[in-house]
Amino acid sequence: MINIIFSIVLASISIAQINIFEVDGIFSSAHVRSIERHIEEFKYQKEDLFVVQYSAKDFSSEKLEEFNKIILDQDFSTALWVGPYKVDLEFQTINNFDFVGFTPGVNLINVNFNESINEKYCDINICDYEKNIISIINEEGIYEDYIIVGSIGAFIQNLSSENIISNLSGQAININLTNNEIGFIKPSLMERFYISISNPIFTYLFFVLGFALIGLELFALGPGLMAFIGGSLVIFSTMAFEEFGINYFGIVLFIISFLIYIKILSRGYFSLLGIGAFLLLYLSSLVMFSDYEIRVNSILLGLVSLGLAFFYFIAIPTVIRSRLTTDTSAMSSLAGRKAKIIQILDNDSALIKVNELKIRVETKQDKQYKVNEEHVIKEEDGTLII
Repeated sequence: MINIIFSIVLASISIAQINIFEVDGIFSSAHVRSIERHIEEFKYQKEDLFVVQYSAKDFSSEKLEEFNKIILDQDFSTALWVGPYKVDLEFQTINNFDFVGFTPGVNLINVNFNESINEKYCDINICDYEKNIISIINEEGIYEDYIIVGSIGAFIQNLSSENIISNLSGQAININLTNNEIGFIKPSLMERFYISISNPIFTYLFFVLGFALIGLELFALGPGLMAFIGGSLVIFSTMAFEEFGINYFGIVLFIISFLIYIKILSRGYFSLLGIGAFLLLYLSSLVMFSDYEIRVNSILLGLVSLGLAFFYFIAIPTVIRSRLTTDTSAMSSLAGRKAKIIQILDNDSALIKVNELKIRVETKQDKQYKVNEEHVIKEEDGTLII
C-alpha cells in the first residue's frame, strides 16, 4: 500500500457540518435539481463538507456534466465516495471533488491516460488502455489522492482528525467525528419517483401497461378509473423519453401493435394475428430504445412484452367475462338469441354460452333445465332469463 503523499499544506480546515447526499438509480436531471436545491437551501459555509455517495447504475452524460459544473463552482469542501455497488463513473467527475474514495470493483471510464494518471492509478489498479477504463482493485487503503474502502462510514472515518489528507488545492481537512453532525440528504418524493421510472425497463413497463389499462376500459366500460390510471402511467413514463433519447419510430410501431391487440380482442379469438401483434410489440420496444443513452437489456424488454401479451390474452377477457356474468342488465342486446346451457349454478340461475361468450342468466323456478339444452334468451325487467 502506498501512503498518502502530502502536498504543501497551506491551511487546516476544521469541518463543522457533514452532509451526505446519496445518488442511486439512474443519474438524471432529478439528481441535479435536488442537489442544486439542497446547496441553495443549506447555504454552505467554507467549513462545511458536502459528501456525495455515488451508486448510480447508469447516467445521462449531459446531466453528469451539469453536476460536475455545480460541484466545481462551489467554494466549500466536497468529497465523493463511489459505492457500495460496483458501478461505472466518468473519470472527469472525480477531478471536481476535493476528496475521493472508491469501493473495490468500481470502474472509471473514458479515462484520458497520461503520465500523472498512470503513476496514481495504473501501478496499483488495473488499467485498460484500449477501452480507457481503470478498474479499482480489491485492496483497501489510503493511496495518492484517493481512498479505497468498503463503506461510506469508513470513508468518512479516514477523513477524521487522525488522517489529515491534502486536497488538490494544497489545503488540508480536519474532521472530528465526535463534534460533527452528519446529515443524510435524499431527493424529494417526486424526484425519487422520476429516478425510479428513469430505469428503461420500468419506463417501458409503465408505458405499455398504461395503454393496456386504457384498452381494458374500452371493453369493460365503467367509471373511468382504469383509463385514468392508464393515462397517468403513460404520462409519467414518457417524462424520461426526451432526456435519454427515445426513438419515436418505435412508439409508432407500438401504437400499431396496440391497435392490432384491440382488433383481436374485439373479435374474440387470437390465432396467428395475436402472435404477430406480440412480435411487433417486441420489435417496437427494441426500436424505441435503440438510440437510448442508457443500456437496455433486450431480454427484459422481451419479458415485459410477453407479460403484456398475457395481460391482453388472459386478464382482459377474464375481466370482461366476469363483468358480463355479474351484470346481465347490460346484455339486453342478447335478447332473442339462442344459447346452450353449460352449467346449472343453482335453483334460479345457470351459465350459458352464446358463441364464445359465457354469461350468467336467471332461470324459471317452475321449469327443469339440463346441461347442453338450447334456449332462447329473454329480457324481463332488465334481467336476462331463459
